[in-house]
Amino acid sequence: MEAGLIPSGISRRIDYDGLIGAHAPSPMQIWARSVELPAGPALFMIEDETGSGKTEAALMLAHRLMASGRADGVFIALPTMATANAMFDRLAAAHRRLFSADAVPSVALVHGARGMHEGFRSAMRRGGRGEDAYSPVGTPDRTSEITASTACAAWIADDRRRTFLADAGAGTVDQALLSVLPSRHQSLRLLGLMRRVLILDEVHAYDAYMQREIETLLEFQAGLGGSAVLLSATLPLSMRKRLTDAFTKGSGNQAVLDTMGGSADYPMATVCGAGKRTSTKVGGRPERARALPVRFLRTPDEAFTAVERAAGAGQAVLYIRNTVDDALDAHTALTDRGLEPDIFHARFALVDRLKIEDEVVRAFGKGSRGAQRAGKVLIATQVVEQSLDLDFDAMVTDLAPVDLLIQRAGRLWRHDRPEREHQPELLVVGPEPVPDASAEWFRNAFPRAAYVYRDHARLWLTARVLEDVGVIESPAGLRALIEAVYGDNVDVCLPDALKETRLDAEGRTGADRGVAATNVLNFTMGYVRDGGAWDSDARTPTRLVEDPQVTLRLALVRAGQIEPYGHWVAPTEPWRAWRLSEVNVSERRVGGEAVHAAAAESAKADWTTFDDDKILVVCEPETPGGALVGTVLSGAPDSRETVCLSYDARVGLRWTPGAAR
Repeated sequence: MEAGLIPSGISRRIDYDGLIGAHAPSPMQIWARSVELPAGPALFMIEDETGSGKTEAALMLAHRLMASGRADGVFIALPTMATANAMFDRLAAAHRRLFSADAVPSVALVHGARGMHEGFRSAMRRGGRGEDAYSPVGTPDRTSEITASTACAAWIADDRRRTFLADAGAGTVDQALLSVLPSRHQSLRLLGLMRRVLILDEVHAYDAYMQREIETLLEFQAGLGGSAVLLSATLPLSMRKRLTDAFTKGSGNQAVLDTMGGSADYPMATVCGAGKRTSTKVGGRPERARALPVRFLRTPDEAFTAVERAAGAGQAVLYIRNTVDDALDAHTALTDRGLEPDIFHARFALVDRLKIEDEVVRAFGKGSRGAQRAGKVLIATQVVEQSLDLDFDAMVTDLAPVDLLIQRAGRLWRHDRPEREHQPELLVVGPEPVPDASAEWFRNAFPRAAYVYRDHARLWLTARVLEDVGVIESPAGLRALIEAVYGDNVDVCLPDALKETRLDAEGRTGADRGVAATNVLNFTMGYVRDGGAWDSDARTPTRLVEDPQVTLRLALVRAGQIEPYGHWVAPTEPWRAWRLSEVNVSERRVGGEAVHAAAAESAKADWTTFDDDKILVVCEPETPGGALVGTVLSGAPDSRETVCLSYDARVGLRWTPGAAR
């Protein structure tokens, strides 16, 4: 029991009061509460607009499956560490209602930096062996749900692989995917998942390689008797079919009664199990229906003016850029215009990124009010695109694929605020989708982002359909927008120069799916040498990365000693301080350390073998209290050159002029 391996008792019933507060359940939430559960392993797919309460509907389904004896707990998988952190906080506050009153369920966070998340660290401390850290359930002095009920038994919390044995968990999808790859202890992960309801959030948000892995994960989950819930706001019909086919294959029900067809209804709920697949149109909330006008801007300068105007009117503004360097340029430009924008991207040391993530949620989250948000500007990259509950009065975004623009638009007027007097409008910065667009159509406008979204034909289709309709109508019009870009036969209207781009993208997609098919385990073959790449010397990756990253560890000299940048956060835990000092950058920009070998060796005394590939960067303040500056080496080993960088806790890491790009 102290180890946390004995499943907690399940509550007899659950209602939405504890999950959504004093609000009427949405139609999708009502469906989740009343839909008939098929016998055996079941797949539920919820397609509904952003902010519609899909997570709470999934938890309702999970509880019903748990109460019926088909699962002992729940695990929620998300695209990124930031979204996993946010989900862990939500799960920590809600999971207690899934279990009986006399149970002490454990809850875990599962990703590579979970030890840096203070909420999870607190749960580990409270859940350790021999600790009497809980007030009796129902007593007057019981503290908050997070404080009193969020526990992760020390044995489970000690290892990411064991955390799948916790009663409730949230983490990155990568941790779940390792259960279907030839990785060490993958069977322990499978053991945990097969008795958990697997909830995959933002299931549309993965590339072809990861989609193929997810299909295998669903096949394994069904084959081992487990159930799953998939959530998406923007799922193409072709992807929906592949996911349901994979689960059906795993369950062994090949000849199914299929009433799903190619229905384009939306919102949509799909049930797959007991030999049949059924899709049902579920009504949306009439009060949430909206037709969001979309207006195109042609240059970043127009975007800067729009942001400045909205902030001057007292609005909370979000400007989403597709690359970190573009975000940094926008931050400089808006600062030069007299604004004081905040910026949020992936190129921060972990200690600062966690702090900024928390500040962003407080400043622009559901609970933000009045002067706390009025006139504030946030420049961000894709880190705010999914799962973070943020709400803005005005939004400008670089052109991106239509499903991602819909996700971004879900952060515009997400919550009701009586003080709003204007009408919302989504401003999209992008080139005109002219019929004779050249192969350089997108690259000429966004040379950096051209490497982020390589299928420029999809971007042209996105721009064309949004300029044609001029509106994102939700929920009624979302399916049509998605299929106008991802549906069958959309290529016929492409400019000739972009058709070759589309063919290249299809080739990469097929190749990536083929690599994934080779890497994943074969469920029917079991544990045999030919069942996966067991003999490979390299770790099988959960993601294919076109632009490999390298980890920099920032350091300062204090009292003649090299100390991690994050020393002040964990002065007695060097391993944690170094981890908090890490920032990832493109491998093509950094080739090695510029630190004297003897000094580097002394600084790395506390590093482990897992840190061998990380690069030490010793920094010093450029001016008293100013940004830090440091150097690294760039280029091939026989032609290395010194490259300068600067780091600011509020802006992040940037390369100085003349540095390798």
